[in-house]
Amino acid sequence: MHANESTSDAPPGLRRDALTWYSYLSLGFFTYLNGVQGNIIPFLKDEFSLSYGLVSLHPSAVAVGSLLVGVIGEPVVGRFGRRRMMAVAMLGGSAGILLLAFAHAAWQSIGACLIMGCCGAFVPAITAAVLAEIHGPKRDIAYAEANALCYVFAIASPVIAWIAVSLGLSWRWVPVAGTVMGLAIFAAYARLPIPAADVVAVARPPRKLPAAFWAYWLMQAFGVATEFSALLWGPSFFGQVMHLPQSLAALAGGAFFVGMLAGRTLSIRLYRMFSRRDLALGAVTTALIGFIGYWTTPFAIVAVVGLFVIGLGVAMLFALALGFAMGAAEGGMRAASRMVVAPGLAVLITPPLLGTVADHAGLWLAQLTIPLFLVLVAAAFLTGQRLTKWSN
Repeated sequence: MHANESTSDAPPGLRRDALTWYSYLSLGFFTYLNGVQGNIIPFLKDEFSLSYGLVSLHPSAVAVGSLLVGVIGEPVVGRFGRRRMMAVAMLGGSAGILLLAFAHAAWQSIGACLIMGCCGAFVPAITAAVLAEIHGPKRDIAYAEANALCYVFAIASPVIAWIAVSLGLSWRWVPVAGTVMGLAIFAAYARLPIPAADVVAVARPPRKLPAAFWAYWLMQAFGVATEFSALLWGPSFFGQVMHLPQSLAALAGGAFFVGMLAGRTLSIRLYRMFSRRDLALGAVTTALIGFIGYWTTPFAIVAVVGLFVIGLGVAMLFALALGFAMGAAEGGMRAASRMVVAPGLAVLITPPLLGTVADHAGLWLAQLTIPLFLVLVAAAFLTGQRLTKWSN
């Protein structure tokens, strides 16, 4: 299918062409690269005898790669082209997660995560701009659909971990499955051309990103910090605090992914029913309610439901923040590259912060970062709204 063809099942004004599907699926693979860490962290901690602080360096290594791409992504993609850099992202990410499967020491597994980040982060840097250029005013729906599909990939990680442990297999099958996914997606779309910006959109001279963009950039960063606070430590929370067996703890942690999938799938319809402002504030409120149930109960089943509700609320924050930011910046590779920095910085800081608090005060108290980050999400969003009104 050519990149500019439309499919009959797409809603009016939204073309789910081959390039859109490549963007969706590659973002799903990148989500797997990030989410897989939360499900293998308990195994890495036990096998390598690591502290919470040291094991948290794995997601931080991925974040360093994302930060690097956020800084240099625009000129690198401009020099080598989107198609080549997507190949680097998919093949390099697949190689990195395969190295993780064969790691036998912390320095090897952390190094593998660094490769995953340096290569894989080109996926969101490129696809955010591509989807904005293809879908224009409908980009919010495209982002919502992409993020819903991402959590199909995210749910696969805890399910595969549970199956592997239940069958007496190694946790290493979880990253191996990621390699298979990445290579399969790349093989399906390797020949697909990815037009440069001046082909699919009107070229504009570079301009300074507006203040509202940076407010929504912060909204994105705090939203991802909230997400990683739940997805990375959810399995450990159920194992260490709720005292569930390791296989059940990994499966219980998957409640967050299920909530994210449900929330992002539901958001596609909600975009057509409510204003973006109402959705943003409603998402934060929902997540806060879920946290109360997750954090205060002595019953594992209630905590699972609470974690699900946290995911339900957090689900919409990424796509909303990205849509607000790209709208404020009027699209472009520069804005898309800078948006990669926000989650990268969040992932770089959040796991070590949580790990340090968990080592000194316990994992239960460390989870208080979730409501703190949610309040900061709301503050950044309201600031962005005010700045947008002033600029108009």
